[in-house]
Amino acid sequence: MSWVRHLPRAMTESSGHTSNPAESALADLATRMSQQEQTLPVLMEQLNVTNQRYQRLETVLQQLQEQLSSTASGSVPAPATAAAPAFGTEPHAHASGGVVSPGPEALGSPEITHFRSAPPRQCPTFSGEFEDCFGFLLQCRLAFEDSPRSFPTDSMKISFIVGLLRGKALRWAEAKSRNPNFLSGSYPDFLEDFKLTFCSSETTTDIRKRLLHLSQGRRSVVDMSLEFRTLAAMTSWGDDALKAAFIEALNDRVRNQLALCPEPSTLDGLISLCISIDKRHRELQKTPFRDLSPPAVRRPSHRSPPLDSPEEPMQVGRTHLTPEERQHRYSKGLCLYCGKPGHMVHTCPAASKGRAHQ
Repeated sequence: MSWVRHLPRAMTESSGHTSNPAESALADLATRMSQQEQTLPVLMEQLNVTNQRYQRLETVLQQLQEQLSSTASGSVPAPATAAAPAFGTEPHAHASGGVVSPGPEALGSPEITHFRSAPPRQCPTFSGEFEDCFGFLLQCRLAFEDSPRSFPTDSMKISFIVGLLRGKALRWAEAKSRNPNFLSGSYPDFLEDFKLTFCSSETTTDIRKRLLHLSQGRRSVVDMSLEFRTLAAMTSWGDDALKAAFIEALNDRVRNQLALCPEPSTLDGLISLCISIDKRHRELQKTPFRDLSPPAVRRPSHRSPPLDSPEEPMQVGRTHLTPEERQHRYSKGLCLYCGKPGHMVHTCPAASKGRAHQ
């Protein structure tokens, strides 16, 4: 008799009420693998749809950024017409549980209204002047920080700056653009090259020399103090040294008046005092001069009657002699006053009577 005959019946024959656990596990695993094989194409299709949406959104965003950059450069292009999927649109599902890609109406070109990127600030143009270089770069940096969505890449920052160049600065950019990597290079490298070309390379010693040789001249203290503060901000001098340099830069008129005032304790106080002194002097120069002394008293002048002279002979009628008549009386020996012979004008009885009546 075989050993199989002695095994329990449950181990040799299958029952309708119990099943082999290994066979059940294998059957379950096969079912799951079949379901996963059916689901995998659906997931791949969903992934493709998502990638298409992402690419279209990226295209629209790039076009919007180009519009903003062109607007800042002075030219407004036509609005973009690229297609983009609507935000929040979900794929359509079949009754069997599968997923299909959205139709053309779902992948149209709706307007993106869920967010707005702040436009970059209007920056001034730059013509290559050394004294304007750092200020121009500061304005550009503020534009980048105010609107980071508008300048996500180095190439867009470089293009924005190049669009603001004029004159010799633009000619420099034209020469550099012969390199195909000029506009698509690294922004830090572009910035370093830009500063090396256009920004002043003054050292701290040079700035201190300019500060010590600063002179007010005929300028107002307000104008001179603006240049002084600009140079002082680039040095590490304290208030005492800056006060001494500022006083040395004043003209004699303001400095002499400043000597009569108490010494201010701070540089700001000194500058404010000098501005007040200079402003008062300039107001006095514009005021017309008025003589406040009392007017002189005029005394009436008494004129004595003129004495008769041979040059002004008079007749009895008190009329002047004509040159011909005067010559006639001289030649005949007649009186120049009455015209009678026998006496001269100083002994003329008629002249004596006339003076007596006056």
